[in-house]
Amino acid sequence: MLCAAQDSASFLLHLEALDARHAATGKEVLLRLANGPCHTGAASRAALAERERAGWLHVTWLAKYCPHLNGKEPEWRRLKRDARAHLAPDLRAFADGLLDGLRALGGERVDVVDHVPDWFLAGHRRKPTGRPPGRPKGAKDSYQRTYTRRNLPADT
Repeated sequence: MLCAAQDSASFLLHLEALDARHAATGKEVLLRLANGPCHTGAASRAALAERERAGWLHVTWLAKYCPHLNGKEPEWRRLKRDARAHLAPDLRAFADGLLDGLRALGGERVDVVDHVPDWFLAGHRRKPTGRPPGRPKGAKDSYQRTYTRRNLPADT
């Protein structure tokens, strides 16, 4: 799952992709998770517990501050190094390079979901609100501000 956010909502999208994979293959899934805030939130914990009760998802929590225990970390490190080594002309090309790298990791079945929104690829860090840029016009802008005089020494 390639996503622009690192919150519980994007983690729930990842779980939905795992649901689809389980429905297609019928295999059990072993999921290793770090103790990041997107994994430990109330909504994420509830969704994980629901899938664990179903019996097809088994969650293993990694120890805090121990990325060396995660077997995928060297692969992610290599992928990020290779993706950063080539300057992409835009964010879409960068995301496509990451997707190609994920597909190249291989495995028995490769399901790559591109969930990078267009507003992120356009260079925004957050979803645009639709308001015009700049300071909003409001009640404080409806009157002329008075000049405040400073207590300066008299002319001599």
